Amino acid sequence: MTNDERQLRASELIRHSGSLFRMLTNLCLAVFICGSLSCDRADKPSQLTLYTSIDEPIARPIIEQFEKETGIDVVIIGDTEANKSVGLAERLRAERNRPRCDVWWGNEPFHTINLAREGLFQPYESPSAADVPAMYRDPQHRWAGNGLRARVIVWAEGKEPRGEFSLAERRFAIARPTAGTTAGYFAALYTIKGQEFGDEFVRRLGRPTLLGGNGPVAEAVGRGEFDVGWTDNDDAANVLRNGGRLSVGFAGSGTLMIPTTVALVANRPENGNARKLVDFLLSRGVENELIHAQFAGWSICGGEGQPAALQIDYEEVAKQMPEAVRRATAILEGREP
Repeated sequence: MTNDERQLRASELIRHSGSLFRMLTNLCLAVFICGSLSCDRADKPSQLTLYTSIDEPIARPIIEQFEKETGIDVVIIGDTEANKSVGLAERLRAERNRPRCDVWWGNEPFHTINLAREGLFQPYESPSAADVPAMYRDPQHRWAGNGLRARVIVWAEGKEPRGEFSLAERRFAIARPTAGTTAGYFAALYTIKGQEFGDEFVRRLGRPTLLGGNGPVAEAVGRGEFDVGWTDNDDAANVLRNGGRLSVGFAGSGTLMIPTTVALVANRPENGNARKLVDFLLSRGVENELIHAQFAGWSICGGEGQPAALQIDYEEVAKQMPEAVRRATAILEGREP
């Protein structure tokens, strides 16, 4: 091999060595950057998704407090007034195999119970639920309640009803029973008294105007558009707070009490942060916030001023709700059930 050939071969080796060095350097740099990013992501708490039918102005400050205390981001997914609970429940059912939600926070128990029965929630015995009365929590620890609302009767000045069946003679409004706590009320009625009594009770109400939710019912009575309405305590409080004129009362035979309900969604990756959110939402601190905001009216643990509660089996009422709502809606719309 001549000197020129040796020099050419050396130059090629140097050039290839330089390329190999640069390739190895870039590879090491890429591994370092990926490793750094992975560590950075691991140090950050994961984001949670919350499905809630609690009114957004009530829910958001409570969730913001959780985020502030824990550093955990929460995406809040709500629903419209007319579809409260129902729309979110159907969404969760549609996502059964690949749920996007980590925690459920319902404004009533009946849809929560049915979702638990369908296997959409996983058991979790939250320490925050240790003092919750048995009637307001699932024996299998798939959900628990916090803060109580109540079904109420509201009326315009001088229009106080003199019994339930005098309502047929008044300008009377209720929320369409296919959504919200009106569904729970009719389901409780049918469960306690039976189908025959329930059908007759609804017929004797006459033909009340069916509105899109409990909020619109309270607002319409507060404006004097209707004499009487059935709604929830928080909707009545909101109308009074905004200058509406109405009076509020309870059913003499017992009031349907409505706990908010919290559950851990099934088929999600193991996530301690989701349990932290469940614990937080079931805490007495959050219950106090719900009462202070006039959403809940009373503690789930009882106390002074709480109306006499209707003694019902919430599990059985939830089971009967679809058929009870179907029958009541048909009668209210002038059809046979």
